[in-house]
Amino acid sequence: MTIPNDRQKTVRILFLIGTLHWFGIFLVHPILVDIDLVLGLHSPIGPEVLPDGAGVRSMLIANTWDFGWGGTTNAHRVLSGFSLWVPASAFFLGLFNIVIGLSAKLPQELFYRLTVLNTVAYAVFTVFAFAAFVRLPQLNGVTGTVLFGLAAFLMARKQPAGEKT
Repeated sequence: MTIPNDRQKTVRILFLIGTLHWFGIFLVHPILVDIDLVLGLHSPIGPEVLPDGAGVRSMLIANTWDFGWGGTTNAHRVLSGFSLWVPASAFFLGLFNIVIGLSAKLPQELFYRLTVLNTVAYAVFTVFAFAAFVRLPQLNGVTGTVLFGLAAFLMARKQPAGEKT
């Protein structure tokens, strides 16, 4: 796969902006999701039902989840684990993209595959954001999916006849 010269810079810029979005998730997720959940500001059940943060936290602690042979825990621990996993994953994806993806020596075929992987990862993140009714991560997820998807599209698009590479 050869990316035409006129598209290489655009693809790299889209990839870099998408990578910066991963770091944005790492930095902002604990504030927007965890603090928001504890305070109950944008809870799917609404602040009018659970007006104080202590009520939300108490409800989460009281709700037991059974994972069969994996054991049982409460909803607060499940959400805490997930809230650690999301920013950690975003950080390592962003770091991987900077170290490997933006390397000048990475073959274009592997760069394309890494871009598609980022598109899929962002799409999954976006589905979770929409399922959790969290608005800013929804916007970030859609933006990241579009950035990496557009970069992948520009790489995969055939070069018009007569155009120099």
